[in-house]
Amino acid sequence: MESRTHESHDPQAGRAEPPDPGSSVWLPRVAIVGRPNTGKSTLFNRFVGRRRAITDPTPGVTRDPIEVRTELSGRPIVIIDTGGYTTDRDELARLISGRALSAIESADVILFLVDATGATALDREFLEVLNAARDRIILVVNKVDSADRESLVWDFYEFGIESVIPVSSAHGLGMGALEAAIGEKLADTGPRTPCAATVVASTEQPDRESSERLTPEVTRLAVLGRPNTGKSTLVNRLTDSDRSMVSDVPGTTRDVIEGGFTRGRKRYAILDTAGIRRKSRVSQNIEYYSVTRAIDSIDDAEVIVLVVDVVRGLSDQDKKIAGLVVDRGRGLVLALNKWDLLPDVPNQFTAVSDRIRFQFPVLSFAPMVALSAQTGFGVDALIREVDQVRSQLDRRVDTGLLNRHLKAWLERTPPPVVGRRGRPKMRYITQATRFPMTFVAFVNRKKDFTDSYVGYLKNQIRADFGLTKIPFRLELRERE
Repeated sequence: MESRTHESHDPQAGRAEPPDPGSSVWLPRVAIVGRPNTGKSTLFNRFVGRRRAITDPTPGVTRDPIEVRTELSGRPIVIIDTGGYTTDRDELARLISGRALSAIESADVILFLVDATGATALDREFLEVLNAARDRIILVVNKVDSADRESLVWDFYEFGIESVIPVSSAHGLGMGALEAAIGEKLADTGPRTPCAATVVASTEQPDRESSERLTPEVTRLAVLGRPNTGKSTLVNRLTDSDRSMVSDVPGTTRDVIEGGFTRGRKRYAILDTAGIRRKSRVSQNIEYYSVTRAIDSIDDAEVIVLVVDVVRGLSDQDKKIAGLVVDRGRGLVLALNKWDLLPDVPNQFTAVSDRIRFQFPVLSFAPMVALSAQTGFGVDALIREVDQVRSQLDRRVDTGLLNRHLKAWLERTPPPVVGRRGRPKMRYITQATRFPMTFVAFVNRKKDFTDSYVGYLKNQIRADFGLTKIPFRLELRERE
């Protein structure tokens, strides 16, 4: 069969498609499995066509399985990167291995990745675990990146796997043969289980200059916050799954994990992200990449759910995250999680929310929801707030209507007179963009408009056009 990926495989050539939450598309599933540090994430990124999974020489970087819809010789498939299988007994290792095994159960083709430099006892033990799935396995001998390593491949035929393919995932060597082998295996076996696109991750980047390409039928959420605030528990609650790994170990989530869910007729794509700590506390490259991707997810979403541990309280780090959301013009909802752990005090929510708004005025517009991701309390209220925020982000104010209101605002409270230059003039105002929402007012002398007067105008825009729950920008430009 003809392969899209040839020996000179371009890592930028692939194109992963965005998810379609709520649909029931059946797609073949191809899982990449193996012990830690065999190059699974590098191979995964090679298939996807960009650096989607975090790669690092440190064993055990990947934890949650990452799923992406991509194409193999023109055929849509789901490619799955899994955590390394180990026999370690600690809780996190058992969770990672267990999730890898779950991905294997649902896979139509299993790419069992080994290192060409030699089989290990763990490789052989893992093969025993995979014994019942031998008919679905392709043995991929990785790191065959030089002629002197080609002879090493023969040693792996002792595993008794019919299909053995040498590759170098780092350099793209052997990818054409591997894709052909996958195609043949899929032709022999056919799809085993339906793969709903609700759980297919996306590497498609939305247009960050305009909202026109963002699909209004699907609301894209990103769940952010500090470590151990309950982000993954909330994502699992919303998606009614155990898609995101939940553990008391800080930093359990590393890659951005995407899922989806529906509520009534509305569909949502959701991103679970790594906990964001202060830069001074980020000591490893892996955590640096995790935090960077968590922050980048702000640009990939329309509404950010900032999960706050209400027992520990809002921190300066939460304020910085919120500031990033505001700067990028995304919607923001504060989820005050672990509410069930607070003492039952009258007017508790009012006291907490007032304190947050007093301490962090940058969040004055953001709706807050008392929540327990563990029990489900407040989840419906959270979705209602997300819907209202999303609706406000979509609004476009007609220029004529906006300027009629501007005339009334200026008459009610004119800009202050500035010395001998007199009163500055505001010519007209228009809404320039929707995402991020930006209004542009044309004036004769920009420097003569004080911050407090610009704040007055923003408050009028909020009140008159119902933009009470979203951040927006008001820019002044000079025009005589």
